[in-house]
Amino acid sequence: MKKILFLLMSFSFCLGGYAQNKTSLVKNYVAIKNALVKSDQDLATAAIKTFYSEVKKEGEFDKKKELLAATEKLNNAKGLEKQREAFMNVSTTLWSIVKSGDKVNQPVFYQYCPMKKAYWLSTEKEIRNPYYGDAMLTCGKVVEKTN
Repeated sequence: MKKILFLLMSFSFCLGGYAQNKTSLVKNYVAIKNALVKSDQDLATAAIKTFYSEVKKEGEFDKKKELLAATEKLNNAKGLEKQREAFMNVSTTLWSIVKSGDKVNQPVFYQYCPMKKAYWLSTEKEIRNPYYGDAMLTCGKVVEKTN
């Protein structure tokens, strides 16, 4: 009985850690999104490197290989436009991870830009489009939400 209880406690601890890791992934992803909104390439590059390192060091989780591959392309992208292009795939892959399984500790909004035909995640309902910066800052809509 003690062994079963220990295994159940260990399993629930691992799941709790994974939920926390998703929260951290979203936080670091949003830093990239915000840098792209500001059209700040240096800030975006730094945020991308942080996110890429975090994805690499995470334990196994569903769709890790897909997220790692998308993030590697984003990490290797040079210039804001290339970063924005690569950001599209990271966004859709991360959304599939966030919306499945354990919940993130806060609402996450899945937003869509009809001009770019691209999605992104945000922790705020307000639209701040990372694909065009100031040129089309509020272009887009919320299409789905967690929590």
